[in-house]
Amino acid sequence: MAQENIIHGPAIPDYLLNSKSNLSQLFIRLLNELGNKTAMVDIHDGSSITFSKILHASFNIANYLKYEFGIQKSDIVGIFSENTIWYPSLVLAVWHVGGICALFNPMYNTKELTHVLNITKPKIMITSKMGLEIVRNTAKPLDFIKYVCPIDILCNTRIIEENNNFVPIPYDNKQTCVILFSSGTTGLPKGVELSHKSIFLMVSILNYIDKFASKTDTMMGLVPMFHGYGLLVICMCMSIGSKVIVLKYFDEELFLKSIEVQKITVLFAVPPLMIFLAKHPLVDKYNLSCLNVIYSGAAPLSLDIENEVVNRIGKGKPLKVFQGYGMTELSILSTFPGQNEAEHVSGSVGKLICGMSGKVIDLNNGKSLGVNKTGELCFKGPMVMNGYYKNPEETTTTIDGEGWLHTGDVGYFDKYYNFYIVDRLKELIKYKGYQVAPAELESLLLTHPEIQDVAVTGLPNLEAGELPMAFVVKVPNSALNEKDVVQFVHKNVSAQKRLRGGVRFVNSIPKNPSGKILRRVLKGLINQSKL
Repeated sequence: MAQENIIHGPAIPDYLLNSKSNLSQLFIRLLNELGNKTAMVDIHDGSSITFSKILHASFNIANYLKYEFGIQKSDIVGIFSENTIWYPSLVLAVWHVGGICALFNPMYNTKELTHVLNITKPKIMITSKMGLEIVRNTAKPLDFIKYVCPIDILCNTRIIEENNNFVPIPYDNKQTCVILFSSGTTGLPKGVELSHKSIFLMVSILNYIDKFASKTDTMMGLVPMFHGYGLLVICMCMSIGSKVIVLKYFDEELFLKSIEVQKITVLFAVPPLMIFLAKHPLVDKYNLSCLNVIYSGAAPLSLDIENEVVNRIGKGKPLKVFQGYGMTELSILSTFPGQNEAEHVSGSVGKLICGMSGKVIDLNNGKSLGVNKTGELCFKGPMVMNGYYKNPEETTTTIDGEGWLHTGDVGYFDKYYNFYIVDRLKELIKYKGYQVAPAELESLLLTHPEIQDVAVTGLPNLEAGELPMAFVVKVPNSALNEKDVVQFVHKNVSAQKRLRGGVRFVNSIPKNPSGKILRRVLKGLINQSKL
């Protein structure tokens, strides 16, 4: 219902809202109920794990964390790994001992990893083989990291299969359970604190409305598990009892073969993957008719691409494509689509989930706007983050005094209270679902001795969404060329942040009187030059 242009989702049932259960307690109960059903399958080596084994392994790992490494309540444990069937057990183990998981992108380079480690100061880093060298080298000068532990040590047969009487410690569900990283407009990533209660409510609500998936579904586990989207997939797998086929990376043929052979029914996707499904000729060589529903998130998906995927893969069979909307700061989801034909509106990101309130405010005066009026989306509810970890300034900038989280996204709602995303106020570049902060790249480029000024923006691209590109002002008499700039950035950042959109040399960077870069003017320059 709307009241003074504020929209409210359905009420959260009292028994959920008032629950004191933390995530350790929740998943102990749920995993015990699911028993020996297969939970996850690693498509690369064929290994698998059951729900009961996830739980048993989590107890044994927790025992090891507590008694071998001294992990106690509120200690931060970092996980630096690509997708693995052991990820749920590792996260649960940290929760059993009352610790906080800090989930890191395994593609971070040394500079990026140092930044997020200095924010969170984990006592121990758990890492995959792939990340072992960079984690060890980065941790050496950081005295707060006491241990670097390869996943293989914690998840070896001896530890996983031993029997112990580990008893999870009790603690309040208001405690932070996880720190996820979200890039803001001011540069490097910020740590988003989510509580046990906020994730408990998100998982419980999706179960309560019974729309996400069912026990008979097989899900695609390609979305990175260190990302909020991937963490939600893990939690829903352990909650509903759906099987997840785990992919560590995207490979065109492996991806398509996995869907066909494993009979995947629920696909979690991002727009670049949807474009692949809509346009790549390889898709026609595989039978993807097992797919029943595709959820697309992390960036807006065009209605044209949505329809192309439905027509190409569905081939007369009802295939549903749904877009939801959310942010890491909102415990992943704030709007969710209706799943029957009467409720689903193509192109919409759905209606507010239980417990969430929303409004659209005028970009100039902050006044709440009505139906079909475009402005900034703001949300409020018990799933809003605790804040940015050790960053009260950014927290108060994002969450106002009344508890409204200002998303920086521009959209509107229709007369049926379906929400739509139009644009982004924030200056983030979205490359294949990854967030790239222009200010971070600008800071790096300005360290180059032959660059006088710079501005970074996104070059629109059908496959990737946006490609980072730079407008560069050279120092006088410099012979700097595009290749020099691209290689400089390439050597200093992780893959998604490279200047794939190229470099354009200009005489000056457009700015307002206070020195803020006028990115809209840069977008206009891109359009004029048809880059």
